[in-house]
Amino acid sequence: MKILFGMLGLEANTFASDIGDFDRWAPNGWPLGEEIFRVYRNAPRYPGGMIAAAEEEGVELIPSVALLSAAPPATKEALDYAIDTLISYVKKYHGQYDGICLGLHGAGVADGVDDLELYTLQKVREVVGNEMPITSSFDLHGNISEEMVALSNGVFGIKEYPHTDTYETGFLAMKTLIRILRGECKPETAIRRLPLFTAPGFSSTIREPMRRFKEYVAQYAKEHRLIDATFFHGFAYTDVPCAGASVVVVAEQGAQKAADEIAQWIWEHRAQLVPKCLMPDEAVDLALEKLKDFDDGFVLINESSDNPGGGTPGDGTYLLREFLERDLDGAIFSYIPDREMVEKALCAGIGGHISGMLGGHTDNMHGQPIFIEDAEVLSLSNGKARYVSPVVRGLQVCYGKTARVRVGKVEIIITERLNEQTFDDRPFVISGADLAEYRIVGIKSSAHFRGFFQPIAKAIVTTDPPGIQTSNLSQLTYHRIQRPVYPLDVDTTFDLTK
Repeated sequence: MKILFGMLGLEANTFASDIGDFDRWAPNGWPLGEEIFRVYRNAPRYPGGMIAAAEEEGVELIPSVALLSAAPPATKEALDYAIDTLISYVKKYHGQYDGICLGLHGAGVADGVDDLELYTLQKVREVVGNEMPITSSFDLHGNISEEMVALSNGVFGIKEYPHTDTYETGFLAMKTLIRILRGECKPETAIRRLPLFTAPGFSSTIREPMRRFKEYVAQYAKEHRLIDATFFHGFAYTDVPCAGASVVVVAEQGAQKAADEIAQWIWEHRAQLVPKCLMPDEAVDLALEKLKDFDDGFVLINESSDNPGGGTPGDGTYLLREFLERDLDGAIFSYIPDREMVEKALCAGIGGHISGMLGGHTDNMHGQPIFIEDAEVLSLSNGKARYVSPVVRGLQVCYGKTARVRVGKVEIIITERLNEQTFDDRPFVISGADLAEYRIVGIKSSAHFRGFFQPIAKAIVTTDPPGIQTSNLSQLTYHRIQRPVYPLDVDTTFDLTK
């Protein structure tokens, strides 16, 4: 038995002011073919789990491509390049493999394509036909459609946010595919879409209220002996018709009944999912209040509305401006991409001073550029690191040339490149900053940071200023989503018969 496997996905924010070329989609490049084994074996990502499941079962794997990231919608050129590369493997080895296992996302959008994952599955099916078994793993924030489900023999979703279970999700997708090929099971997959949007900044499954929702679905799946059941939160920042939450169930029988019952329970408790948001001044006030309870350690403030992991520009200035205007003692902010300011720091050297406009260069929604004057350059780095977060542990990352500067009492880490959200302390480490020396730490992330920071921060405060990943969805102007949808339309109803 041979199985072709790979990963291709994009979480695209259609409210971004630009579109993403392939370098924005794949800032660290992408492994192809046999290189996937070197990069992802034992790594906490879909391919790592797929490899482990296949090796456990003695199944030979044919690797293809591996890329999953967050960015603005992809250009047509980037889309064609990525899809054509995947399909070249599908065609090259056609006739040698018995099934396909793919790691996808579910919120991909590209120029001319509203549903990247559906498009990917359609292109694969054009080569292999409708009879070949294909299982797919999807991100918790996938906008899952009926058409997408129809093209897969099993749709398996991440359950945790932070996504600490991508390995397990890939493992289950591969394991189930092997069982299908051996004739050990013939699962059915059912979906029930909900007229519901959730806000990632307040939907971490290790906190209430979303933890309760996760536990309910897990208990239901256990009691009814389902192969898998996922409450997909959806991605409210893709203004496309298929956007929204859903429930997907994989089972030997009764999948649709299970999906409907789970969806009904979620709908009845939907009011718990409407967040309360703090502006930066309120967040800083709360952080300072919490610090009074601790003699050492730091309070972390995460700016969720400018989370690069949701396709935002990452150079927003609202929270940073609050730090600087208050001249917060013992505060550090990491990180903000600004190539020009990094070059100035390199020219000035360690101990030198720089001035200029920092951040806010991408659009007007995330705050205006901040003029910093006579900032002292504290350290310089090549920006290369290896993640230690449980979400992406062991994978390499490069922020490009990196500088840590001090403006008044506030320290800022500035990078040459935008490279994902802050998962862990690597931006601090590469710049020589010891978190034990700070009292207030500012970062850009919605929830993945919690996998690393939750155990070590004395407290965490979320701020949600204007931005294209704001939790206050009423700030966004939608044109193409299906209405009504809760909570944008509070009188929305949910009819299981439709």
